[in-house]
Amino acid sequence: MSGIRRSELWAGLAGLPLSLRFLLATSFFMPLGSFMVLPFLAILLHERLGMSMGFVGLLLGATSILQFSGALGGGLVAERLGLKKTMLTGLTIRTAGFALFTAGLSAPRLAVAAVLLTACGDALYSPANKAYLVGQVADEHRPVLLSVNNSALSTGMALGTLISGLLIVRMPFLVFAVVTVMFTALTLAHAVMLPRDGAAAPTAGDRKGDWVKAFLTPPALVALVTAYIFWFFQNYLGVFITSGHSTVVYSLALVLNSALVILGQPPAARWIGHVRYSTAALIAFPALVLGLLAFSRPGVGFILLGTVLISVGEGVIFLKNELEALRAVPGRPTLAVGSQRLALGIGSFTSGVVGGQLYAFAQSDGGAGDFWLYAALQGLLATALVVLVTRARPARRRAAVPALPNPPSEWSGP
Repeated sequence: MSGIRRSELWAGLAGLPLSLRFLLATSFFMPLGSFMVLPFLAILLHERLGMSMGFVGLLLGATSILQFSGALGGGLVAERLGLKKTMLTGLTIRTAGFALFTAGLSAPRLAVAAVLLTACGDALYSPANKAYLVGQVADEHRPVLLSVNNSALSTGMALGTLISGLLIVRMPFLVFAVVTVMFTALTLAHAVMLPRDGAAAPTAGDRKGDWVKAFLTPPALVALVTAYIFWFFQNYLGVFITSGHSTVVYSLALVLNSALVILGQPPAARWIGHVRYSTAALIAFPALVLGLLAFSRPGVGFILLGTVLISVGEGVIFLKNELEALRAVPGRPTLAVGSQRLALGIGSFTSGVVGGQLYAFAQSDGGAGDFWLYAALQGLLATALVVLVTRARPARRRAAVPALPNPPSEWSGP
């Protein structure tokens, strides 16, 4: 992206309503706090609290399905209760979950409850937050807005992991206390900065059956398969790396992953928005497979190479799925977001459960590196399935109609 294009981008963002600029800012601060904790959960649960990897995998899977699949219910709540009230409720629950972690550091049952509570809070917050963002701009500007939002999320994830990497194992109580204070402040800021809104008015098409139909669309199926493959990386890379390297190496891998998404996705956003779905899949899924294969090789260099390849696949396919889901159900962003999150939840839950068992099997067979070979083989099968689904999908371009109580922004985009 040239300097002129960058200037146009920032000028366009400056023209957004204050509420949207606030939400883009919180898209940085929320993962900053969350990722001071979440990437290290498997390590804390396994090494500090003595939970088996099989149980950790089951808990991570349950957390994922609550966090993502629960967004289906969160979307329904947002359409009835209103976006601001739903976001505040979700933030309050998530803050309580992080506070409970401070007591759960020596009590496994409390730690399990804290993990599940934070997931439930996110299930309420995320669909309302994303619907507020995309519902305020025209369809052609959504790729850039979503990519900037994703970049803010990735920046927060990277810095949160980097800040916490050297502290979480030695001083976990301090980390959880800081995160609890951060989320308390964010909850209060949402209450002050966002304008009041009302519940969405029921329409003739506002039926529960619409949510089922939205889940059966190609973008939902692709999201499910994507999550299943990607969450092998998300859930188990930390345990794999720290078994032979320091947590600094794991932090470095996550920072690299985030930096590539931050720097690469916004310049490519318009291209991702216009390219054929099957083309995006043919770029993303082979990259994911090759990344998993790289992790099976010894050495920090292969860990970093695998991270680069995973980042390419992640940056392309997740944004493309979001955009295709919004086109599939025009005018109802909470429905689009909820169906995507449901698919992601099922995929990540299955990945957590299957991955935990595969990892334990690989360890018992003498080498955890074989786990990545098993994952890559499944990635090859997923690639064939996704390409068939995306190629069979007829090209459809629908104009999205904002469904929020606030009028659309006059933002012209970059």
